[in-house]
Parts: sequence; structure tokens; C-alpha cells
Amino acid sequence: MTILLKTIGLLLLTVVSVNLWWRWASRRRSLPCPTWLASSLESAVMDRLMGTKATLDRIGLQPGQRVLEVGPGPGRLLIPAAKRVSPGGEVVGLDIQPGMVKRLKARAAQAGVANLTAVEGDATQPHFPPEHFDVIWMCTVLGEIPDREAALRQCYTALKTGGRLSITEIFPDPHYQSLSTVQRLAAMVGFQLQAVHGPWFFLTANFDKPALP
Repeated sequence: MTILLKTIGLLLLTVVSVNLWWRWASRRRSLPCPTWLASSLESAVMDRLMGTKATLDRIGLQPGQRVLEVGPGPGRLLIPAAKRVSPGGEVVGLDIQPGMVKRLKARAAQAGVANLTAVEGDATQPHFPPEHFDVIWMCTVLGEIPDREAALRQCYTALKTGGRLSITEIFPDPHYQSLSTVQRLAAMVGFQLQAVHGPWFFLTANFDKPALP
């Protein structure tokens, strides 16, 4: 029993240490979820554990919308989102990792999703025309970006006036951002808080891009 307790304690210490190191390192360079871990997100079990349906419900997608997910990975949210904005809508995924973009395209084709576009690129750089999207969201991604303010500024520019920015954070993701941090960063670039859904360990904050006075 003593050996078992020591083993469990060592595992917990390792997990916490890796979590803290990843958070620290992500402040200095982009450390997104690696491509080789993508398959761990592609199951009905992970959909339930990570609240895929609840997250999409909170974002509030509607048919006909043009939407962007920053850091979609293999498409856990983006592929079902493509179905929610149909008919007439389209979804775009922007990911910095070529391997994730390739995997997202393959999974979308396998699912028969034709209104999805995958784009490789850095979220802090311009990739889309101004006032282009109705909704932009990030899920457990904001903390992976060293220059979070720059990424949010790009979201602000690409979002239509009156459009929605949705940010979901799930603890104990190593890049977890508290609600106060998310609010502060969003407010710095001009977003206004519209609603907060869920408890602190699984929260979704929705912001509006207000019209100019």
C-alpha cells in the first residue's frame, strides 16, 4: 500500500510539474497540442469529457453564418459546427501546425463536410479580410499563443461589427486562462462582454464587437 501511494503521488507530481512547465514555456513560444496527440481528441468519449455539444450550444451558431475557429486541431468542434451553420454557412479553421491542417482536411472529407476550409497560419498575423466573420471562437487555445493580445486584435479586425467572439477554457488544461484574464485581454482590444456560461473549470465567455459610436 505504501509503494502504491508513493507511485500515485509521484504520478500526480509529474503531471503537475509538466502542466506548470508547459504553462511557463507557452508564455515564451507557441506550444500547441502536438499533432501526434490529435487522435486522442477524436472519440465520442472525448466529446463527452470536453463538452463538445455544450461548447457549441454556448457559442450559439446559426444556419447561414460564416465562422472561424482559431486552433481547431483535428476538428473536434469545427466539423460538427459545419453542420450547424448549414445550409448556406461556412466554417474556417486556422491552425499553425501543418500536420493538424492536413488531419482536419482528411477528417472533414471523411465526414462528408464540404463547407469547411482549413488554413495554415499564425493567429497573430492577418489572414482574412476585415469584417469577414459572424462568429470567431477559441477553445483551450488562447493560452497557447505567446502574444495573446495580437491574436485577439486579428480576431477583432476579422469579425463583423456586432459579431461574436467566444472563448472557452477548460481546467486543468495547461494553457488554462481564468475568466478575469480572458475579460481583461478581450477588453484591451475593444470587445464587450455579453455573457458567461458555465463554472470556472469549464467556462465560455462570449463577447460582442460593438458598433462605433
